[in-house]
Amino acid sequence: MIIVHLQPKKETPLLNGHPWAFAGAVDKVDGAHPRQVCRVISSQGLFVCQGFYNPYSQIAVRVLSLGKETIGRGFLAQRIKQAVAMRRAIVPPDTTCYRLVNAEGDGLPGLIADIYGDVLVLQFLCLGMAQFMDDVVAIFNECFPQHVIHERSDVKSRKAEGLSPQSGPLSGVLPEDDIEVMENGIRLAVDVKTGERTGYPMDHRVNRAKLMLRAKDKTVLDLFSYSGGFALHALKGGARSVVSVDSSAPAQSLAKRNRELNGVSPLVWKHVKEDVFSYLNREEECFDVVVCDMPPFAKHEEYTKVSTLAMARLKPGGLLFTAASYATRFGALELLKAINRAALSNNRHAAVMEPLYQSPDYPFTSAHPEGVHLHGFLVYVA
Repeated sequence: MIIVHLQPKKETPLLNGHPWAFAGAVDKVDGAHPRQVCRVISSQGLFVCQGFYNPYSQIAVRVLSLGKETIGRGFLAQRIKQAVAMRRAIVPPDTTCYRLVNAEGDGLPGLIADIYGDVLVLQFLCLGMAQFMDDVVAIFNECFPQHVIHERSDVKSRKAEGLSPQSGPLSGVLPEDDIEVMENGIRLAVDVKTGERTGYPMDHRVNRAKLMLRAKDKTVLDLFSYSGGFALHALKGGARSVVSVDSSAPAQSLAKRNRELNGVSPLVWKHVKEDVFSYLNREEECFDVVVCDMPPFAKHEEYTKVSTLAMARLKPGGLLFTAASYATRFGALELLKAINRAALSNNRHAAVMEPLYQSPDYPFTSAHPEGVHLHGFLVYVA
């Protein structure tokens, strides 16, 4: 077995529940294991935890257990079944797409599993979990024998793990066309082969439901709209009209497909294929509600810029749904600062009504704030 010896006092975060030990916390490493499973020892020689060791990554150890049980297929099967049971208890019956396993949030570091109807999409994001791929696929085949299993490990973060991007079938064959699923009773076409993330941003499900409750008789502007999830929820909630803006041709194609699936007239849902900044600088029409689900920009000032432009498109007394997902070093406080700067620039009063969070099928542990990847706010703008 690989034995990872820690520098003095570096075991405290791990014993307190944090699932990572960084490379700088490691003193030395002994031994070998064919699947990178390791035991972590404190500077005083005491057992700390077991995990996956990766000599190539800044996250040297990803914790699997604070106990000494055998790490293998049985261990993984128990954790996966616990995650599945949790989702069955919390996901509403009118939803057939959701996150089944959320990596560290389910005690399975480096493993993402998303379900889209009869299709399971897996991501193996760390070296240790990738080495257990065959076991993981076999476990999911036992739990979901009728499902196709597809891999979408085509993310940049794998490079830091010494892994190359991978994508393709793992069990069964995907249908030729887009997969049709339900979210909050709304029909959606999903492209799991090349679509955003593993096919659709499901972490916003509860926030889209909040929009649906507040959209009656409103005009809505949906920025960075992707395949139209927010727009469809607004229309189901009784919105008078929606304009969705996205520069991606594949996203526009999916949005139009979703419009057709739900029998929505193009007279009430207008699609604009354009860069959001260009659109906001060009158009002067104002709306009752603006949704701004911002992509992870590289620079903080871009959040302020788009928030400022979006707020200018709100009628007095309008609602701003704004969020940042997977934004490195851009948390809730930074987003609040961007909203405040936008309000000052527009000479508007912005009152935060409630926060927006990732859906409950995206759990994180209390000792791992890095597991929070979505920050947002519902703002009343006078």
